[in-house]
Amino acid sequence: MSAHAIIVLCPTRPDLLGQPLLGHVAWGFQLPNNEWIIGAVEGDGWPRGNRFNGFWSRKVPSFNAALQHFANMKYEDAEYNQFKLLTVTHNVFPDPDAAMSVMKWVSGQKYELFGRNCMNSAYDILRAFSRGGNFNSRTMPSPDTNWIPNGWYNAIAVSNADHRWLPASRQTIHHFDTETEVDALADVAEHQPDWRDPSSDNYLPIDAEATEKAEKPEISVDLPSLSLEEFEKQGTTESDPI
Repeated sequence: MSAHAIIVLCPTRPDLLGQPLLGHVAWGFQLPNNEWIIGAVEGDGWPRGNRFNGFWSRKVPSFNAALQHFANMKYEDAEYNQFKLLTVTHNVFPDPDAAMSVMKWVSGQKYELFGRNCMNSAYDILRAFSRGGNFNSRTMPSPDTNWIPNGWYNAIAVSNADHRWLPASRQTIHHFDTETEVDALADVAEHQPDWRDPSSDNYLPIDAEATEKAEKPEISVDLPSLSLEEFEKQGTTESDPI
């Protein structure tokens, strides 16, 4: 059975005075036992998470639970509304251990709106999970050429059926009360991926200064082909819809 991952989006975050809407992304990936690891870097202004860069992570029991958690994040001042389902390319063996080690490293990196941000963090983790960004028989686009999160999300090609709305939110989310509750990686050793190591031949630099100076056009996000009204009429399903 193929392994899966998700890119989850809120196209209207962050809402910064004088800035176009850049978008905000989070990640999730499937474990061999069909549990999921999900998480995000919400930014250093988010009052929950690890209180450093807004990092949080959770292990949840299923794909549906992952989607519901992201839908419920609106009650934690971190709204999301849609996602893309990615399938690890055939004959590529996923590496969730590597992804979790990179997640641990990401959790300790200083947040930069135009540098080490939500998009670069999601890219690094899912690239590790898929051994090079190998999803859907393609290579996941580099944020170096799609640096606005909304633009990067658009550039990730999936079928219409795999571009979906999140379910309706429920206010029964377990709250982020303590730092330990938001970290699913307490016993994981961190690992800096080689493409973020300046001494590596695979080094992929994040040029925060150039990104900050670059023109920032507002990008319209492609919507799921099924309208939100049609999606809501379908209701929910008890089985994981992968």
